Formats: sequence, C-alpha cells, structure tokens
Amino acid sequence: MIVPCHNEESTLPPQLDALEAQVWDGDWEVVVVDNGSTDRTAEVVGERMASWSRLRLVTADAGRGLSFARNAGVAASHGRMLLFCDGDDVVADGWVEGLARALVDHELVTGRLELERLNPDWLALSRGASAAAPGPPRFAGTFAYASGGNQGMTRALFDRVGGFTEGIAGAEDMEFSLRCLGLGVEVHDTADAVVHYRYRTRAGDLFRQGRTYGACRPLIARRMKDAGMVRPPRFQGWRSWLWLVIRLPTLVTAHGRANWAWVAGNRFGHVLGSIRHRTLML
Repeated sequence: MIVPCHNEESTLPPQLDALEAQVWDGDWEVVVVDNGSTDRTAEVVGERMASWSRLRLVTADAGRGLSFARNAGVAASHGRMLLFCDGDDVVADGWVEGLARALVDHELVTGRLELERLNPDWLALSRGASAAAPGPPRFAGTFAYASGGNQGMTRALFDRVGGFTEGIAGAEDMEFSLRCLGLGVEVHDTADAVVHYRYRTRAGDLFRQGRTYGACRPLIARRMKDAGMVRPPRFQGWRSWLWLVIRLPTLVTAHGRANWAWVAGNRFGHVLGSIRHRTLML
C-alpha cells in the first residue's frame, strides 16, 4: 500500500488505524511517502513504526506532487500488487482484500467513495450524488478511470505504463488510466473496496482544489485527441457557467458556498487549462 502525504499529521492517524486493521492472507506492507511535509507527519509515522512492523516511511522531497510521491513509494515497495490511498482519507474495513482479490483477475482496479462519515451533511452534498455513484468515475462522460485515492494495479502494469506522469496535478489518475487504455487495459470497478473520502471544508480551499482539477481537463482532452479518441465537446460545460449565475443567492448558506466555490474553481481551471494546453474545453 502506497500512501502519499504532505502535511497530514492531523488526518493521517485515523488512516493508519484503518490500514493496520486490514486483513489479508498474503504478505503486505504500508509505505507512507512524506512529500516535503513541514509538520509532524514524519514523526507520526515514526512513532507507529515502533509497534507496527508492516509500516515503512519514505522521504521523497526531491520533487513535489502526488505523481512524484506515488512513484517514489512504488520504487521503495516490494509487492506484486500496488494499492494506493491518501493520507487524509480513511479506508473502510475490507479495503485491502477488496482490491487485492479484484487484482487476481484484472490489472487495474478502483473502488467506491463514501462521503458521509468524514463530512458534515452540508459538505457531503456539495458536489452532488455523482461523486459517490456506483461504477468507476468517468472523464467528462467518456472513458472510465481509476480514482487516485482508491486504486490498485499490478506492478507489471505500472512498469509497462511507466508509472505516473509527474507534473500533472489533479489529473494524474485520469492520465494514467488513459495510457493503460491505450495498451488495451480497462479499469475494473469493485464495490468491495470503499474509501471514506474527506472534502476540504473552507470555500477558498474548495475553489483552489477545483481550479487545480479543472486546469488539467483540457490536457486530458488533448491526449484523447492525440490517441485518436473522440474528446468531449469543447463547450460541454456551458450549463455549469449558467448554474453559477443562477446559484448566486445560495452563497448565504454553508452548503451553497461550498458547492458554488467548487464549481467556480473547476470552471475557472478549465479556462486556465484551455490557455495553457491550447485546447479549448470550457
């Protein structure tokens, strides 16, 4: 299991508790990758290592980002199966077994996200029901991809694809799955691997996260076109722009602010990404 972390001393302990409680018949290890943390993330892991032999800490501060951290974690690991989760979420009981059993018959697998345990009601609903819908997530209604914080793959596939592309913040999981698809490997979804997903709580953080995610979407659309696939329509998101205007009155509520900030950040990110990658996707 690879767990990339950056300044997660407060959210990492419950994730480590959940990982330590996992049951799997085979040998397994948990590799926490500290990607330049300035808080006590490394100390939190070090304190747990004294009583948990499966836990390891890797310091990866020569680069930044989830792709760099995940690649560093894989390089330091030994398993034939690679499972990925994040340090600010909490895996559910049976998560390891769910992904590992799916990997017996498939090369790339993903699980489900559960939103209610770690988020208040007003926040859990801020991105709509589709965020936790059954089935694998899809890029703008096109190809299915393995969610970065709840995915598993064989090491053979990871090596064949070449690992995660570094420098793609917010869409590294989509880009990885797209390259897998180019090799004829489709993602398999399993309902037996659930991750309790934690949202950002402040509107500003939601906006910035949405902007990061949105800015990478045009790049994925461009990669699809380069691969000979049908990319999403250039103005597919026009309804979201209209929605932002219509929903301005909801900014008086916490739920309304969270929802609006996420969508606004995402759409603004699409504009930035369209300019940066010279591929229109608004």
